[in-house]
Amino acid sequence: MKSILMLAPYDNIYPPMNGGMQRCFHIINQLASHFELTVIMHQDKNCFLQASTFYPAISTIKIYSTKEEKAPTDIFNLLPQNIGNSLRYKWIKKRLISVANGSFLKYYPVLKRVLKSKQFDIVIIENLFTVNAVKTIRKHAGKTFIIYDAHNVDTHLSKGSQHATQIRKTESELYKTVDAIFACSEKDKCDFLKMNKNRLPVTVIPNGIMIGEICNQQIVSEAPEFILFCGSLWSTPNSEGLLWFYNKIWARVKQLFPELKLLIVGSGQLPEGFESLLSDSSLVFTGSVNDVKPFYEKAAIAIVPLLQGSGTRLKILEAMSFGLPVVSTAKGAEGIDYTDNRDILIASDEIEFAEKIIMLLSNKCRRVVMSKAGRALVEERYDWNIIGKSMSNFINSIN
Repeated sequence: MKSILMLAPYDNIYPPMNGGMQRCFHIINQLASHFELTVIMHQDKNCFLQASTFYPAISTIKIYSTKEEKAPTDIFNLLPQNIGNSLRYKWIKKRLISVANGSFLKYYPVLKRVLKSKQFDIVIIENLFTVNAVKTIRKHAGKTFIIYDAHNVDTHLSKGSQHATQIRKTESELYKTVDAIFACSEKDKCDFLKMNKNRLPVTVIPNGIMIGEICNQQIVSEAPEFILFCGSLWSTPNSEGLLWFYNKIWARVKQLFPELKLLIVGSGQLPEGFESLLSDSSLVFTGSVNDVKPFYEKAAIAIVPLLQGSGTRLKILEAMSFGLPVVSTAKGAEGIDYTDNRDILIASDEIEFAEKIIMLLSNKCRRVVMSKAGRALVEERYDWNIIGKSMSNFINSIN
C-alpha cells in the first residue's frame, strides 16, 4: 500500500462550508480509503476527526495540526511579531526580497519534521501557495512524486489583479516544481497542459458529491414558492453573477410569478453596490448554514447565473443530487459533462435565462423529468466513491 502525505493548510476542512473545502475533504476521505495517509492541516485535529462518525476511513489518518505546535524559539522572537515573521520567512526561503507567507510559517516546521521521520511515495499539495513548500519537500524527501491539486486555473481568476503576472508565471512553471496535476475538468486540464507545454501529466479528478437522499417536494408542487441560488457571496464570480441575475432576469420572472422568492444560501457579505438586493423582500438571504438540505427541500429550481470563474461548480452537482432542475449559463456549468435540455438547461443571455426559468416553473412534468435526469448524471459520473477509484488507479500507476 502506497504511503501518501497531503499538505492541506486550511483551518476549516470539516465540516466543509464551501466548494473548495468539499473537494479537499472528500479527496482526503478517498485517499484514506485506499492508501496509508498522513495529513498536515491548520484545523484542530479533534474537530476534524468528528468526520469519522460518518466517514470511518478518516479515523485511519495520521494527522498533524499546526494548532498543536509551540511557537518557534529563535532569535526572531526578540522582534515585534510582524517583523520577526518577515525575517524568519526570508531566512527559511533564503530570499531577501519576499513577502512572508503566514500559512507557510505555520506548517514549515511540521512538514520538515514529518518528512524527516517517514518516507512517502506521494506528496499532494493543496492550493497554489503551497508550491512554496516544494523546495522543502525535495530537500527532505528526495524524488518523492509531488502532485498539485488544482481547484481552479488561478490565472483566469486573477486577471486584472496585482498578482496576475506572478500567478500565471507560477502556473506556467509547474512542470519545474511538481510531477503531476489533478485538474477539476477537461478544460482546466487543457489549460494547464497548454501553459506548461505538455511537460507534465495532468489527470482530471472532477469535483463530486456524496450521493444522499433525494428531496424534491417543491419540484412536484403546482405553485412553487422558491428558487435557489447557492454560493459563497465573498466570491466575485458568485456575487457578480447574482447581481446580473437580479438586474437583468429577476423582474422578468416576477412578472409572471409575483409570489416567488429567491433563496440565497451562502456565507459572506455582498460588496458595496448591492444595497438594492438587500432591501428587496423577495430575496431571502440565509447566510452561512450548517445543512443545505432544508433549503433544497424548499426550492423548485436551482440557478447558476455565473459569467466568470474556473473549475467545476459543486453547486450544480449538489442541486442535481437533491433532484433539483438547474438553469445555468454555459460558464456556470463549465467542467460538467452534461447534455443541455436533458440534465440541465443552459441559457446564453438574460432573456433566455428568464424564459427557461419561467418554462420550468410553469411545467411540473418537465421539472420531474429533469430532476430524474440530473440525479442519474451525478450517480453515474460524480459520486465521490467512483471518483476515488479513478484517483486510486492513477496513483497506483505511478512507479
